[in-house]
Amino acid sequence: MIVPLVRFTFVAALAVACLLAGDIRRADAQLLRQTIEELSVEPPDPAVEQWVQRAQRGPAELGRAISALTRMGEFEKVNELAARLGSLGYKAPQKVMVAEQIDPAERLRIVSHPDVSPEAITAIDDVFNLRQESLASPKRIAKAIEALTSSNVDQSLPAIRVLFEGGEASTAALVHAIVTERDSDKRDSLLRAMIRIDEASGVEALQRISLYGTDATRAGALSALVRLAGRDLAGNESVLTELVTALYRQDDASDGGEGVSASARIASDALASTGVAIPLRTSVIEELNSRLEAADQRANRSLRNFGRVTAWVINEQRTGVSPQRIPQWVLEFRNAADAAARLVAVGDNDATSVVRQLNSILAYNVANNPDWGSSDQVAAFRSNELLPAVGVIQSSEIDFLLSAIDLAKETQNEPALIGWLRMIQPAENVSPAPWFVATGRHVSSLVETVDHPNAIVRYEAAAAIARLRPTDAYAGSARVRQRWRQMSLLTDRPTAIVLENRPEVITELETLINQAGLEPRFATSVRQAEIFASLGEDLRLIISKREPFDASAVELIDRVRRINAARDTPLVIYRDPPPRVAEEAPEEEEDLSGLNEVELQKLADEAAVTPDRFGVIGGIENIKGIVHRELLYGDLDADHTTRLPLNLEWVGEERWGDESLRAGLIRDIERPRSVAGLYELLLASRRHLHLPPLSPVDRARFRDIAAEALADIDR
Repeated sequence: MIVPLVRFTFVAALAVACLLAGDIRRADAQLLRQTIEELSVEPPDPAVEQWVQRAQRGPAELGRAISALTRMGEFEKVNELAARLGSLGYKAPQKVMVAEQIDPAERLRIVSHPDVSPEAITAIDDVFNLRQESLASPKRIAKAIEALTSSNVDQSLPAIRVLFEGGEASTAALVHAIVTERDSDKRDSLLRAMIRIDEASGVEALQRISLYGTDATRAGALSALVRLAGRDLAGNESVLTELVTALYRQDDASDGGEGVSASARIASDALASTGVAIPLRTSVIEELNSRLEAADQRANRSLRNFGRVTAWVINEQRTGVSPQRIPQWVLEFRNAADAAARLVAVGDNDATSVVRQLNSILAYNVANNPDWGSSDQVAAFRSNELLPAVGVIQSSEIDFLLSAIDLAKETQNEPALIGWLRMIQPAENVSPAPWFVATGRHVSSLVETVDHPNAIVRYEAAAAIARLRPTDAYAGSARVRQRWRQMSLLTDRPTAIVLENRPEVITELETLINQAGLEPRFATSVRQAEIFASLGEDLRLIISKREPFDASAVELIDRVRRINAARDTPLVIYRDPPPRVAEEAPEEEEDLSGLNEVELQKLADEAAVTPDRFGVIGGIENIKGIVHRELLYGDLDADHTTRLPLNLEWVGEERWGDESLRAGLIRDIERPRSVAGLYELLLASRRHLHLPPLSPVDRARFRDIAAEALADIDR
């Protein structure tokens, strides 16, 4: 019994020893692994830790720390410091101190880095906005302007730096100080500062005040413009335009009972100093009319691009300007309105010119604010612009508005047309019959507008007629009722007409049109497409295959373009993609090198009695005695596959480009397979339109108007 016990004890001891050795090895491995991990971790950068600690000393040090850590690329630390800005309880001046230590380039790196959280970006933006408000503070800029006129250089030099930091606010304040300053020496000091900060922008602001300001501020602006022009006044066309406008301006109050305003005296003296003969009033009006016409054309042909510019607008007191961001194409309409305002100032009372003046002014109002037309806006325009113009040409308001509608349609000025239609309001105890008087075989201008190519215009025309509530019969009443019925059925999406009759292609195009946000209307013939187009829905696109069975593509374009409601709708004429045919291996030429003369002659005899593709034995080329074989067989052997197809885009531009600024939008492309294939044409169509598309709110409003108008008819 002793031996087994001893043997068991030895085995157990050996097992315990092995287990202990394994534990020791595992402990050593774990310790080694921990040591490697500790060695692989980089120690903190002392410079980074120092900036993090310095950030706790105050707002200025916090800004310096964020700036330094940004340059070092430590955006995790930047994120931590920036995120703490909101919880530190800093007031506005302290936050401004933080922003003063961070450069704009560093701010851009911070907000565009992926490691920076949205909360930190918001905090950075807030402190920079506060700093911008501080730099553009009116009190700060006013003190700097006051210091400019000081004889102490230590005060004037820092003032220039302050004005540079103020940006557009400094330019506006300088312009206000220039036009209100009467001391010529002080005005020169202000002009020198304006030249150093932003001369071009300052000159534009002075020209705006010289046109729309009070007589006192116009006099100051003209004096400044003359001073800036110097000896080049005779060649400065823009300044000369402002001078002759002020010289013949008729809406100024007399100054000192002499009957001549201060701005007119300054303009007269400046023109006399040039040594050039002062132009006559009739010549000035003629020149201003030509400029108005050119400005109107530029505005109507402008493209609705995405760019925006900063422009000056006159303040309510008409003593200064303030900056405003507007689209570039809206600026073209504003230039036309400025040209019209000069004619209004000099008093061009010709009836055609007066209508054109108000047309340009109203077009700018609508282009700048597409929702223009509230009761207050309509009343203000009627009292300030329309009624004085009607009194000048001694016409009725209805006749004036109908003439303005005709002019807007003739010049394709859709913003002005929308404005005039919204100006039409019923008057108490006044019959609406004059609105619907036909001229010859043509219906009235208002009724004719219900078929305008632009959907918003024709719906606004129908809404204007509904507001008038005509009770007597008039020419074109059926067209108006038809437009009301179509308005009452407006869907929530614009429509697109698709001319196609192949089921597989219809399915493909239906998916494509729906992806574009349009509601498809499928037509199987050109005649059916004409019917859909004549309905006058909110039609955005017409898509057709190149070869409809009942007409050619060129005929389709002409027939659709002759429908008023579809004249400006962009067209896509598509062709099917070429079939994918597997390339066949070229036939191997028969090796005739091993044949003798007899065998070769036998093959030649067989080829001589084999008909060709025209059925001529031996081939038409081998017939002797036929000199002009094309007279017998025509061009049967001509290859028509290489003939170039008709350029439909050129046809659209040459045939219809003169009819409308937008009727030439035609694309002849391979059948699109995705929305991207239509994007270029849809974008081009949108760029040519100066009015926004119908919104769901507009659709609901027009549906309600039409339903109410139809209900009045049924009563």
